[in-house]
Parts: sequence; C-alpha cells; structure tokens
Amino acid sequence: MNTYELTLLFAENNDTERERVLKLIADFVKKQKGEINKAESWGAKHAAYQINKQGVFVYEHLLLSLAPDSQVELNRILKLDESIVRYLFVRV
Repeated sequence: MNTYELTLLFAENNDTERERVLKLIADFVKKQKGEINKAESWGAKHAAYQINKQGVFVYEHLLLSLAPDSQVELNRILKLDESIVRYLFVRV
C-alpha cells in the first residue's frame, strides 16, 4: 500500500456534486481495500486566477492508502468527472 495526497477543487455553489464525488472516492477506496486516513475540508478560498470565469472554489484534501495499481484507475475516474475543476494527486 502506498500513501497518496489528493486535493480537489470544486465550484463554490456545487455542494451536491462535491458530496457525490467524495462518496464516489470513498466507495472506490473501500472497494480496492484501501483506506482514507484523513479527510479535510479547507472551505471556500479565492484562487490566484480565474478558472472557467470563477474565482472562488471549495477545496477538499484527502490522505489515502491505496495499492499502486488502484491509483491509475482512480486517476482515470477523476479525469472523467466534470464537476471537479482541478485536482492534484501525488504519492507521499
């Protein structure tokens, strides 16, 4: 098992989509026999520049333990989800 940090940016007014994506990630991690070690909501913050004509985003930060082959699949899922504005997925 490797440890990964995942930081997600969501549109400020999109709470239902944010909850859906976080549940999707939690279900995926559980299915792959991994675990979420830490989950933090950093709240709404102003970005340094506008993305898609928006300047305020809700930040979510997760610390995950996953098998290396599961990381590839989770990365693909994150790329395909249109409610995620940006994400950063790195191995710690």
